Amino acid sequence: MKISSLIRNSFLTFFGDIKVYKFPFFILYDPGSYKVKGFEIRKVIDTIEPGDILIRGYSNYLDGAFIPGFFSHAGLYLGETRKTDLVIPDVIENVFYEGKQVVIHSMANGVFTEDIINFCKCDYLVILRRNQQIEPDVDLNADYRKVYTKALKNLGKAYDFKFDFSDIGNLSCTELVYVCNEHFLPLYNVKIKKRKVMLFKKDMLVPDDFITKEFNIIFSSQSVKQSKLDKILTFNNQ
Repeated sequence: MKISSLIRNSFLTFFGDIKVYKFPFFILYDPGSYKVKGFEIRKVIDTIEPGDILIRGYSNYLDGAFIPGFFSHAGLYLGETRKTDLVIPDVIENVFYEGKQVVIHSMANGVFTEDIINFCKCDYLVILRRNQQIEPDVDLNADYRKVYTKALKNLGKAYDFKFDFSDIGNLSCTELVYVCNEHFLPLYNVKIKKRKVMLFKKDMLVPDDFITKEFNIIFSSQSVKQSKLDKILTFNNQ
């Protein structure tokens, strides 16, 4: 290949990885893509079941620097959602997504639902499932209906930027997953711990805290090293 062609190709490749945001004006060089790939998302779609807890993370996102642990976000898989399941007030209808495979989670704009494919656009992903051996006398499918009802009742709540687990009026991502599942989480060794967040110590849960040996890990993206998972599991079960 001629030097001129090599320079041209490299130049076009470089510019193909630049993102420009009009407002506020910002230029970002991002040569990568999400580490969770299409074939892995297909596996998630085929494997996931209502009630599963999703724990995800990103590379090089600033907000992750303020959240203790490896992962930075948590969500709850609802499966199929219908507006007829609950009376959804018109004021929060814009945060309700009616679909076949839906996740509920909380971000800066509050609690909302979206398609599982959107949620899986990330760099690291682990999916947890309740363990029948931990709850031998519980009908997990029937119990999930309680979880589903709780989840939809929290739709539209604002995000809890204070990470205050004593007040569920506003909910962070981990608070949402916690309040929907708090009736069984103690059996899974999920404990509220004192954490340091932005120079302050708070009693809270971070996404890593849900990853315990009691849960069945039904999916882990190839980007999550087993040594990293083992380290989290050991810390949470000590």
